[in-house]
Amino acid sequence: MMKIENRSLTHFAITATRTICLIFTFCVFTQSLSTQMVMAEKPLDLLIRGGTIVDGTGNAWFKGDVGIRGDRIARIARRIDEPAKREIDAANLVVTPGFIDIHSHSDYLLLQDGNARSKITQGVTTEVLGEGKSAGPYQGKLGRKSAVIGGKKITWSSLGDYFDIVEEAGVATNVASYVGLGNVWQCVMGQSFERPTQDQLDEMKQLVDAAMKDGALGLSSQVMMPPGSLATTDDIVQLCKVVAPYHGIYSTHIRNEGTGVFDSVKEAIEIGERAGVPVDVIHLKIADQKCWGRMNEIIELIEQARGRGSTWSRKSRKATSVWMLP
Repeated sequence: MMKIENRSLTHFAITATRTICLIFTFCVFTQSLSTQMVMAEKPLDLLIRGGTIVDGTGNAWFKGDVGIRGDRIARIARRIDEPAKREIDAANLVVTPGFIDIHSHSDYLLLQDGNARSKITQGVTTEVLGEGKSAGPYQGKLGRKSAVIGGKKITWSSLGDYFDIVEEAGVATNVASYVGLGNVWQCVMGQSFERPTQDQLDEMKQLVDAAMKDGALGLSSQVMMPPGSLATTDDIVQLCKVVAPYHGIYSTHIRNEGTGVFDSVKEAIEIGERAGVPVDVIHLKIADQKCWGRMNEIIELIEQARGRGSTWSRKSRKATSVWMLP
């Protein structure tokens, strides 16, 4: 008898649970439906009509319309028959997501001219800054950084401060930045060519950690000249190990692009593998004519690293595209 009662209670509980779930699901569905109806009744702010759409996913292009409401793409379709406050005829034009300039030196120019017309008119909507030297940190022996914006002098000391200033200045493009090895090194070492102590390297690691918390993409270096060239492979590995927990990357202008390019690429690979971070080589090329025709050897080094599980990207000297090698 008790077993039947328990079974009945269990059946009741399951039935009640199902009823609650059905009611909840219905409520969520009706609420979602009503939200969609309200959104559908609200006219689009902008309708881009009849363009050749390249959506950036790798799919084939197609002719279609793009509807925008507020600061969001509301709909993409072959044909959108909805009212819009403004309409643009994009026939014979290409409609794409904004391009990303993955190697920009506009750190301070953006503060002088936030309209960034030289980039916007080319379709660039995101700039990646900070090759070897970044807009922060400026602390310790490096001193605070300053710029004049709208006739007013502004100073800052961290990468986070710089991002805040860019936001307040109303810059037209999106901005991302690495933290530069040059900044980190000189904050602690100043203009000295002496080797840092472990305590000084620990200070640098703290600066890198703070920059990563501020939103840095990773650590970047220019190790072909001071102050970056003063850092050894082991130094950079230590700093990149700070970057790893944030899923950041190591981007480097390698030590030698001429006859020493092979060893320089090997060093970049070693840093990535020892620190556990992806590697990006800036300006991957052979600059010395003596080694022209041997690029296949560099590619083989990269392929071998990929085979060991390394993640690589490379920027060619005369292109702004990037190839991620998973």
